[in-house]
Amino acid sequence: MAASACKYTILLLSAPLGSGHKMAAEALEEAFKKHGNVKVVNGSAFDFFPKWLGNIILGGYIGILKHIPKLYDIAYHWSNTGNNSFWLRDFLNLLLSYLAQGFIKKTSPDAVIVTHPTPAGVMAQYKKRCAPGLWLGAVITDFNFHHWWIYKGLDVYFTADESIQPPPELGIPAVVTGIPVRSAFSAPFEREKWRSRLGYAADDTLCLVMGGGDGLLPMPELLRALTECRDIKGLKIAAVTGHNRKLAEKLKKMALPGVMVLDFIAELPQLLRSADIVISKAGGLTAAETLAIGTEFILYDPLPGQEVRNAGYLCEKCEAKIAATPQEVCGFVKKYAELGTEEKNSLRRRRRAAYGKPYAADAVADFVLKTLDGLDHN
Repeated sequence: MAASACKYTILLLSAPLGSGHKMAAEALEEAFKKHGNVKVVNGSAFDFFPKWLGNIILGGYIGILKHIPKLYDIAYHWSNTGNNSFWLRDFLNLLLSYLAQGFIKKTSPDAVIVTHPTPAGVMAQYKKRCAPGLWLGAVITDFNFHHWWIYKGLDVYFTADESIQPPPELGIPAVVTGIPVRSAFSAPFEREKWRSRLGYAADDTLCLVMGGGDGLLPMPELLRALTECRDIKGLKIAAVTGHNRKLAEKLKKMALPGVMVLDFIAELPQLLRSADIVISKAGGLTAAETLAIGTEFILYDPLPGQEVRNAGYLCEKCEAKIAATPQEVCGFVKKYAELGTEEKNSLRRRRRAAYGKPYAADAVADFVLKTLDGLDHN
């Protein structure tokens, strides 16, 4: 056991390739900290190499998604076919495991939970070389299983659904918990009170547009199309731009009627829970949060790769809508806005009960700690 005043030390590792992996780790940190005998260290695989290199990787990732999505699609499917791509992956992970070695030994974790394939590979290599008894779990933050999650050193996968399974021949179990979301999505919530606080009436149709911070959602075009649909009953729009100040300024200068432009806000969970409709990309974390509250969910033009696969799952199993154009978005919004208030509330409650897993982070934390207790007793 790690030398610590606490009973266990848990290391969480994510990667900043999309905000969802980091947010899942933050949700897990909340859940583990509910247990008073646990020390939590929350880190990123990008901490293991120079910041300038991380900026190049992140910039290249966003640039390819934005400007050459077909190239990303090719890379995604090639890497999902198996052995032809594993040599490159394993070489990079081995290199990173040496760079990470000092940090991991200093942290001295009893268990490591990863929320992205890269730290999964790094830790699998480290475990093989330095710590064969280290317990290693992986949280799949999409609604599908990609082959770059395959590592023999893992002890368990945590997945969103029983249909999301690793290859049986791998011999690693999958535990269905859902994708971890922050506790704010399960805390007591007075919806009408929050809507009033945010400036929205009970009969307004509040449409939350988010996911444009990296420039991957054409927010100006979407907002203009929505505001030009004059026959949408009680339409109000909240546009969340994240840390993209340039986009926020552009939207504010457009001065579109009924549109509130918000940058990064701490009360985003409350805003999500106050909304009638969420329009976003098909990221796994955003989807898990939206399912946890049962809100009408419109996925805009999913990107090749995991977004297309997420969207397929969400449309088939969770009643999400997929729109390829701003006009299709308007059609979905108009149809939903025509529903009565009680019908909207009933629909939201039913979807939340059927598809939401707001306690996924607690389920992961409980499983890990019970497993460690069992190892101690043995």
